[in-house]
Amino acid sequence: MKILIAAACVALLAIVFYVSRGGPVQAPAGRNDPAGKDISARPQAGTWPTYHGNYSLDGVADSTVPDAPEKLWKFKAGNRVEVTPVVADGRIHFTTAKGGLFALNFAGEQIWKTASEDSFSSPPLLVDGKIVLGTGKGMLVAVDAATGKELWKYDVGGSVQGTANRIELAGGKKGILAISQSDGSIHGVDLETGKGAWKSPPQQRCDGSAGVGGGKIVMGSCAAALHVFSIEKAEKTSDIPLGKDNEVAGGVAMSGTTAFAGTRSGKLCAVDIAQDKVLWTNADGSGEAFQTPAVGDKWVIFGADDGKLHGINRETGVKVWSFDTGNRPLSPVIAGNRVVVSSGGTLFVLDLEKGTKLWSAPVSDDISSPAVVGGMILVGGDDSTVTAFGKK
Repeated sequence: MKILIAAACVALLAIVFYVSRGGPVQAPAGRNDPAGKDISARPQAGTWPTYHGNYSLDGVADSTVPDAPEKLWKFKAGNRVEVTPVVADGRIHFTTAKGGLFALNFAGEQIWKTASEDSFSSPPLLVDGKIVLGTGKGMLVAVDAATGKELWKYDVGGSVQGTANRIELAGGKKGILAISQSDGSIHGVDLETGKGAWKSPPQQRCDGSAGVGGGKIVMGSCAAALHVFSIEKAEKTSDIPLGKDNEVAGGVAMSGTTAFAGTRSGKLCAVDIAQDKVLWTNADGSGEAFQTPAVGDKWVIFGADDGKLHGINRETGVKVWSFDTGNRPLSPVIAGNRVVVSSGGTLFVLDLEKGTKLWSAPVSDDISSPAVVGGMILVGGDDSTVTAFGKK
């Protein structure tokens, strides 16, 4: 069995980068709080700090979007933009395939640009005035978001595929986590200094991103399980098996004490991490479901490699609607009563309740998953551009 799982994990390599391409009005204090303290798992309006919105990776935006968005601007970066832009403090940040890192204003004008000798292997995290990125050589790099100046480097000891994420360290220090892709070990790093605070024992290969909420870190792995860690004690509290062929290579979305993750078999699992049990499993997907689901109060939206996006009743796990995107849908976003999703090179806006298409537009041959901030939609493209859509 271990051999079969190892083989399956190796097979995931070809699509790992696809997974990584994949946020919001201030919530009541404590909702999805990363460490049981109010450090805003749902950041203030006008921010999108990870590829899937807030630190819980639930993909819920701060506003709705127009039913028929208009193209506001298109910025030419000179190289492929394969990862979702991140946003805070009036700046849009994104990376390019060959190590470029950019800052734009909301009008699509360049503020600064830097270039790295190493490629960036993870989606960026934008937190407390810093951009944190993993590199192909296993370094975690922090850059000043206002100037582009490098602040520190930390050696993870292996490639970082998933996004870094925000946590609290002992003594109230600001911290981040990063996962070593090859062995699934989690590193807790001081955000200000870049020095390691703790490191977990190896788990299993992890190609996705960990969600953070309620004082817990939750990651999936090639062991077909979710692994739950206490941030306060910096230790693993449980492994929750998801069943045969349910390896997780995408991000884990958190909402309260419930974690949501798609799997290699196309299933979507809802897991209660407080009681260490699977609440329900939806099997409407076909092929791998390695995007990060969007999780609202009543809905969970997820897609799989069969091209279909599904609207699931959050309470029961029962499918309410399906929409065929015609390609591989990436990590969707819930924006008010709308769903925004990228598939291939096309951007879609759907009705959340019905799953019907309201609008679509071709953007490039291939685009990133969307960021949605203040009614504006941002996507990167393999034509070396970032495009903004909204209402003029």
